[in-house]
This record gives sequence, structure tokens and C-alpha cells, in this order.
Amino acid sequence: MPKPLVLIIEDSTYLSESLKDLVKIAGYDVEVATTGREGILLAKDKQPNLILLDIRLPDIDGYEVYNEIKSNQWGKALNVVVLTASESIETVAKEMNLPVEKILFKPRCDASYLIERIKQEINPI
Repeated sequence: MPKPLVLIIEDSTYLSESLKDLVKIAGYDVEVATTGREGILLAKDKQPNLILLDIRLPDIDGYEVYNEIKSNQWGKALNVVVLTASESIETVAKEMNLPVEKILFKPRCDASYLIERIKQEINPI
């Protein structure tokens, strides 16, 4: 049985590599995109179980990526957890119509909490 796949859309090489290692240690397969457009293409092609999505990307922002993914039939059911360092969690949640628990503030997000969020998104109880 294949492992669940997590797609990380994050332009910071340091953070994307750290997240990739963390997700692999948690037992999941990982794909990484460093731009929004690349992330959309990978999401469509790979059909991940979960997307970890940065808001600030070099080409199109995370809001556009999220809206593009969710506007397609293949993306309606994809689980997304948003990562942000520069915007308030409440603002992002409101803009994306997501519950606050699906928004993680990068500087204060510790590894164990992130792994727990990933597990809850992939295997909801």
C-alpha cells in the first residue's frame, strides 16, 4: 500500500528541506514545489493527500494557488494546511474560508505540532 503523499509548496529552500525531512520522518512521501505554478501542476499530477502551502511565493501567492486548486474538480477534496510568517492567522483563515486550525504561523510552529496537524488532516477521526 502506498504511503500518503504530502505536497509542500514553499519557496524557502531551508524551510522546504526541513519540512521535507520532518514529513519523511513522520512516515509520508513528499513532493516539493518552490513556486505557486509548480505547486498547482504537481497537485494536479500527483493528487497528494495533503498540501502544506506557503502564502508568500515568488510568482503567484498562496491565495491564488489555493483558489486555483479548489476551483478544479480534482482539487475540491484536497486537504490544505497554510503556512504563513507574515500575515495574521485570522486574516488568512477569513480570506481562504478555512478554520483557524488549518493555518500555521511558521515562526511559532514546532515540529511535533506540525506532525500532529499532518496526521489529523490525512487521517481524520
